[in-house]
Amino acid sequence: MLELFLALAFGAALGAICGLLPGLHPNNTIPIVLGMSFLFPPMSAAVVLISAGVVNSFVAFIPSILIGAPESGSELSVLPGHRLLLQGKGYEALQLTVIGGLASALFAMASLPAFALAVPKTYSFIRPNVQYLLIFVVIYMVLSEKTWKGKFFAAAVFALSGIFGWLALDKIQAGNEILFPLLSGLFGLPMLLLSVKNRVTMPESFSFETEEIRKRKILKPALVGSVAGVVAGMLPGIGSSQATVLAQAGERDEKSFLMSMAGVSVVDVIYSLLALWLIGNARSGIASAVGTLVSIDFNAVLVFLSVILASAGIGAFLTLKLSRSAIFALRRVNYRKLCAYVFAFVFILIFAFTGFFGLAVAGLALSIGLVPNLTNIRRSHAMGCLILPAILFFMGLA
Repeated sequence: MLELFLALAFGAALGAICGLLPGLHPNNTIPIVLGMSFLFPPMSAAVVLISAGVVNSFVAFIPSILIGAPESGSELSVLPGHRLLLQGKGYEALQLTVIGGLASALFAMASLPAFALAVPKTYSFIRPNVQYLLIFVVIYMVLSEKTWKGKFFAAAVFALSGIFGWLALDKIQAGNEILFPLLSGLFGLPMLLLSVKNRVTMPESFSFETEEIRKRKILKPALVGSVAGVVAGMLPGIGSSQATVLAQAGERDEKSFLMSMAGVSVVDVIYSLLALWLIGNARSGIASAVGTLVSIDFNAVLVFLSVILASAGIGAFLTLKLSRSAIFALRRVNYRKLCAYVFAFVFILIFAFTGFFGLAVAGLALSIGLVPNLTNIRRSHAMGCLILPAILFFMGLA
């Protein structure tokens, strides 16, 4: 039992570190954990990976919202989160992600028996028709822009990012994490560049009030986040990023959307793991590694659920504590210079992880990612980089 607690703590530390550093993901720790698995029992190694994944899904929103440096799954938080930050409400934005993540996780766990009965049949029905669902959502998102000019640019951004994403993802080689430069260029780097260009400064004061948070309704965002997270965790070709676009179609209020998006990220981690048990299919790198370490039976699932609940609590606590400290630190630095340093640091990481090809991908993606900012349309249209390849995959064209 002590070994499991130590594994839980070690995994939480890994998840927090990966969440705070742009470009790092718990998947990067898999070779390390598997390589060290001879030092401790397989179940303890599995606990490390699960804890790291769950905690990371909470903590990763800190750099995404505070400095605009997201990772996959949190990229759409950049704009609403950054807007709240510039209003002095960055802590509120992070509180919303914590509440949304916890509420969605609890809802998904409480409804696990229902999902366990419904998922296999629903999976077999939805699997052949996912492309039509995605096409419908794309059309809805484009047409929801208020002006014809906005609709035109939305369609153009989706098409450009989709074609570019399809070409870039088609070039993935073993160990080449091309999603990092692709998503950084489309979402994080434009925000950082514009913050430097426009000489963005932090507000003179930040609010840490919780009164409005207590009054917010969380049932709908939790439900939307849970359902979209289950879809992301179960269906091949659909990740948390694509499922977040589904959530955005169902939740228009920005603050509620932050809650739903956090729910998608957390529940995706949970159900990509539970997919091993429900449909016998690993739906993430962490789930695949866990499947190689232990056999998935009912007893193992009970351990996993306990670890997930404990990790969610730890992730929520760390996010609130670290974000408060980070916001106080932001008040003492030149935010424009910080954005410039992070901009350069992200490019250095891109080169370290993906070489010159990654730099080219990031540069081209940056040029596309600037369009939504300059034309005042939603940045979610740039999710075409992942949605169009998914549509082509389900249509058998890629």
